[in-house]
Amino acid sequence: MKAAVYYSNSDIRTEEVEDLSVGPGEIKVKVMACGVCGSDVMEWYRMKRAGRPGGIGAFGHECAGIIAEVGSDVDPKWRVGDRVVATHHVACNTCNACIRGHTTACDTLQKTKFKNAFGAFAEYVVLPEINVDRGILRLPESVSFDEATFVEPLGCVVRGQHWAPTSDGRSVLIIGAGITGLLHVKVARLNGAGFIAVSDINPDRLQIAKNFGADAAISATDDLPEKFKELNGGSGADTVIMTAPVPVCVQQSLAAVGKGGTILFFAPTNPDVQSEINLWNLWQNEITITHSYAADFHNLATALTWIQHHRITVADMITHLLPLHKTVEGFLLTAHPRDGSLKAIIHPQE
Repeated sequence: MKAAVYYSNSDIRTEEVEDLSVGPGEIKVKVMACGVCGSDVMEWYRMKRAGRPGGIGAFGHECAGIIAEVGSDVDPKWRVGDRVVATHHVACNTCNACIRGHTTACDTLQKTKFKNAFGAFAEYVVLPEINVDRGILRLPESVSFDEATFVEPLGCVVRGQHWAPTSDGRSVLIIGAGITGLLHVKVARLNGAGFIAVSDINPDRLQIAKNFGADAAISATDDLPEKFKELNGGSGADTVIMTAPVPVCVQQSLAAVGKGGTILFFAPTNPDVQSEINLWNLWQNEITITHSYAADFHNLATALTWIQHHRITVADMITHLLPLHKTVEGFLLTAHPRDGSLKAIIHPQE
């Protein structure tokens, strides 16, 4: 089968790779659409995962498709031809982290993946037995394959706002107007936030954020904490959501949060980056710092339901639909947005 093989963000080649067989309990999915995620284009991380150029596929994981083959011992509710959304990460549901509700900190979740190393930027993926058991959702006919690629990123946002609530009229500052930042705007609105502001360095993205429901757009070159307080009646943010993995954004988050507020570090900086934190200020003002990694099955099911019932619209975020051999273009548009680009989706069958 054909897959997009990763060498660098600017060098992704369509190659013939091994088409894996389907074992007991496994399902093969014909990939109809796979979104390019911001984590896909973190080049340092992708090269680390590859180990060597061409060592791993571009690792698409925001995918939807059609069941092409069902292995023995699979629950008969799954049949060839079913439309599905599949997730690469699934939890064990029995470890201490899972029992306490931190399913995405589960060792099993962080190690599980599609059976083939090339991920879903490929014509097919094979789901291991554990993924079939707890990592596949039936896709309603009313939801397109392209819309379904948002189940995973939206699920991550759903989870993030569980740990950093935006409900009850809270004021919210979202740092970064990438896809996840824009999804945070939409979800904060749905959850019942009050004043919502978004910061970004790109003026086009700031206008898009306002179009998607933000009350204010603040240039990242401004004094962000002071500007937010000026617009929010003198108070810091009840909830700060940092989606831009840039060290300066960590300091902006700490300075912009209000008394009793919560900071969600939604996006990680490079693991080598160290950030100074004034513990006195956090202690005196009762600031909560929290994090959110990935999404679990419940978060994904919630995201799909919201898309299905039009609680969250995602079709207006899709700007580029590309065939498999143009995966590199999707990566470059995601890493370096231009000309109004937002979400690039790869169609591996084209």
